[in-house]
Amino acid sequence: MAEEYLVADTGVISYLTKASEHSRAYNELIGERRLAVSFQTPAELAAARFGASRQQQVDDLIAAIVVLPHGEPTNVWYGRVVLRRKELKRGGRAGSDASDADVWIISSALEHSMALLSHDTQQVHLGRAIGLKVLTNLDGLKDDNPSG
Repeated sequence: MAEEYLVADTGVISYLTKASEHSRAYNELIGERRLAVSFQTPAELAAARFGASRQQQVDDLIAAIVVLPHGEPTNVWYGRVVLRRKELKRGGRAGSDASDADVWIISSALEHSMALLSHDTQQVHLGRAIGLKVLTNLDGLKDDNPSG
């Protein structure tokens, strides 16, 4: 399962439900792989204030992808990622301002040995700093996307 899936962050899921340069770029990065999301992403998207049509597109996309469960292994990974974030903060390095939601998404990807597809600068930096394969379409970071 790990090789054919990508964990998409909330921003990427949002972009995939509207026509844009980012939507096209993320669809290219996805290729033939399937998407998964962390356990909290559906709640984050439900709290967003999309119009009815767009909300339906978001709901349809979430229904078609794998929602990774939260469990004790996720908590263990969360602790490891938080420690890495603290190390980055002490060094004044990028990734130190990643949110707790970013940490949960990174933790889910690490737990399930899946690459991450992210449109969040701090999340990309933190994920890469802990050794996670992270793909993005963000300027200044997409050139460092791992191949494959």
